[in-house]
Amino acid sequence: MNFENELNQPKKGNKATTILLITMVLIVLAIIGLLVFMVSIQDIGFKVYIDGKLTNLAKDTIIIDEQNDRVYVSIKDIAPNLGYEAHNGEYKSFSEDTNKCWVDTKEETASFFLNSNKISKMPPNQTKDYEDYSIQEPVIEKNGRLYVTIEGAEIGFNSDFKYNKQANTLTISTLPYLVQYYEPTMEGYGYTISNNFNNQKAIRYGLFIVKKANGLLGVVDAKNQEIISSKYQSMTFNENMQEFFVKSTTNKVGIVTTNADIKIDLLYDDIQMLDKASGLYVVKSNNKYGVIDKTGNTVIHLEYDKIGVDSERFPTNNISNKYLLFDNAIAVNKEKKWGFFDKTGQMIIPVEYDEVGFSSGKVNNKVVNTLLMIPSYKAIILGKKKDKETLYGIYDYTGNEIIPVALTSAYSVTSSGVNTYYMIHNGQEMNIEEYIQKLYEVTGKGQ
Repeated sequence: MNFENELNQPKKGNKATTILLITMVLIVLAIIGLLVFMVSIQDIGFKVYIDGKLTNLAKDTIIIDEQNDRVYVSIKDIAPNLGYEAHNGEYKSFSEDTNKCWVDTKEETASFFLNSNKISKMPPNQTKDYEDYSIQEPVIEKNGRLYVTIEGAEIGFNSDFKYNKQANTLTISTLPYLVQYYEPTMEGYGYTISNNFNNQKAIRYGLFIVKKANGLLGVVDAKNQEIISSKYQSMTFNENMQEFFVKSTTNKVGIVTTNADIKIDLLYDDIQMLDKASGLYVVKSNNKYGVIDKTGNTVIHLEYDKIGVDSERFPTNNISNKYLLFDNAIAVNKEKKWGFFDKTGQMIIPVEYDEVGFSSGKVNNKVVNTLLMIPSYKAIILGKKKDKETLYGIYDYTGNEIIPVALTSAYSVTSSGVNTYYMIHNGQEMNIEEYIQKLYEVTGKGQ
């Protein structure tokens, strides 16, 4: 091979160098691509906006179950970000049970329960009863924290939660923020948004209770479409039933639905919800009380001086509905005598008792708890005056006598958060639950 031919031959060293350079370029491009990919991942990373502001939450405050397409919220972690305080246990239960928790503001409390599809809400420090709300998915536990779906979070925190899967964002709007957001719009229409907390909750459902210049109230939507004409002296939104308690200019109250249908005619002085599931209401007229159903039909006649018990007198019984005990028994009072009806309007205990519950806080110089109910046996305490003293008996929630009127007292004692129930008969103290259990074993009766 001559010199010229040698120059025309490819050199093995040059070829190896070229391959090396190409490899390095590819590696650099791969690294750049990876960095770009990582940046893009960061750009589309999950973001949470609260009241229009990007918010950094504690780790695992929000959990996304992609398999079931659900978003869960840590109740206690999200609470302070939405203006709420969070606590262990159930409101008014005075426990540190970590399978329950409750959150509160000055306007409302909400209790959550592990594995439950129920959320219980009520105003704090008031005698108003719990209102139970149902959610599709139960509360779950993860790493010692209770989580609820955004459906439950919306109810418990009175806020809007909107999850955008494509944008990978969660947008939360609290109720005060929604009110502030819509105020200019309503003012532009010539309205003032109601400053009542319960009424403002209607905003979450696209409804606005507004006052016109004449001082009368009505309901419109965000586009100023009239839902209920502005002709009422007062209105109260019932979130649980999705309806409005309204009062006319003649001071008579009734119920109007969100479709503007008159559900209950404006005939009464007052209306309160007795039981959502049964569609029952307590009504008042001329200082007498009765019960009607959701169609306005009478269930218990308007002739009683009082309906329902004073739940504040029996704090350790943790009464959730003062009108309805054990989902069946409705207490009525007429001429200072007590009795009970069931939800169908059937009298189950005659109106002849002088007391409902044992309300003394001291027995034989010992401090005890007042007592209305024995939860484990769905039993109710009733008292009758005999000579100069009151004796007590125990009845089940359907009206059957368990223990006749012969007890001088019936009370509970709390130790380590657990209530133990006692009764005294002929000077002897006995455990009520143990006594009833043995009685049922002997008689063959049951709950």
